[in-house]
Amino acid sequence: MSPAAHKNMGLRSTATRKVNHVKRDSQQYRLFILGAGFSRPAGLPLASELWLEVVRRARRLRGRAEQFSDDLKTYVEYLRACDGIAVEPEDIDFEQFLAFLDLEHHLKLRGSDTWSRDGNETQVVVKTLIGQILAEATPAPNAIPQLYLDFAASLQPSDYVLTFNYDVLLERALEAVRKPFRLFPSRLRNVTPMGAEVDTSHEEVVLLKLHGSIDWFDRTDYSERERDWPKDAKHSKPSHPIFADPDEFEAVPLVEGPRFPHDALREMYRVRRVRQLYQRGFLFHCAPWLLNPSSAKMLYAATVRDFWYGMGSAGLWNFGLAIIGFSLPIHDDYMRQVLYRIVTNYQQANWGKRVLGRRKTPLVLIDARSSKAGKEELESRYSFVDWNKAVTSLKGFTQQTLKLMFPT
Repeated sequence: MSPAAHKNMGLRSTATRKVNHVKRDSQQYRLFILGAGFSRPAGLPLASELWLEVVRRARRLRGRAEQFSDDLKTYVEYLRACDGIAVEPEDIDFEQFLAFLDLEHHLKLRGSDTWSRDGNETQVVVKTLIGQILAEATPAPNAIPQLYLDFAASLQPSDYVLTFNYDVLLERALEAVRKPFRLFPSRLRNVTPMGAEVDTSHEEVVLLKLHGSIDWFDRTDYSERERDWPKDAKHSKPSHPIFADPDEFEAVPLVEGPRFPHDALREMYRVRRVRQLYQRGFLFHCAPWLLNPSSAKMLYAATVRDFWYGMGSAGLWNFGLAIIGFSLPIHDDYMRQVLYRIVTNYQQANWGKRVLGRRKTPLVLIDARSSKAGKEELESRYSFVDWNKAVTSLKGFTQQTLKLMFPT
């Protein structure tokens, strides 16, 4: 069956490829793309700062977690033997180090010693520490900076936000201003083995976390343990830091409404009391579902593959496009291809034309670049942009930049 022809963020996008045709909506959506620079004004660390803190905390861990230090040494030796490079553990390229581990785990080079579906020991340590660090750094719901409340309040129903950030800052801001949102591409109705319809009856912002989140946890393993649990066992259910008592940390399903049986997100849950969970500690008992900052992260991206479906057509019918704090780092080079398509579509298709009473506004590109070399690097990474159809602000995400994205 062909994909649905309904319009999401100005592109043909569905939560599954078995979706029936639905009536097109007349709205023209805005598209916002967020990188680490979006969360920086709230005190959250950038990638390099995050890695240094991960290393610092990991080296204090004992027991099975000491595999982290062993893997660092192995990688240093690998570089020396294969490339003739002598480097200290503190100076390694952490994206390449994590890619080294991703490949080892994906190919199961350790055989029966492969630790879990969440990764080998070091991968799990890194994911858990990323979650812990960001949970500690994220402002409490009653202390969200006004900048983020204003951004959230300015979003309109059916605006699309694509974020590469693991933190829960924007979700908290949206909840604080009581702005409805969902964390998955499409709601469905009339789901059958032959297909489904897309439910467009909800007015809400669509927030897609392309690299996962510190508050996402996959219930698949626990569900399998529940099914295999003997009925006459001494305890009524298997133990788990989250799913044995989901109310303790307010674990709720990520998706809502009817879904297809094999939807990869059906078993994904959000933990609402995420800071309390990380304070309790759960290392090796479970791990947050996120893609480690690795240049090989796409090996593990199948769970959120539907987030990308049809994105090559984004920008055609969007009437606003902003990129905030995403400098196209080398380890996310796959996004250059995606952003090339989105930006080119946006700046070429229907440019200058009035469609349904609206015209496209210039692309807004926001980053923090104070030096000439930094500006030139950003321009080089975004060499496909038509700068005559764009406005830039290189002083970071501020109240002033909200005026660029949300002109009155």
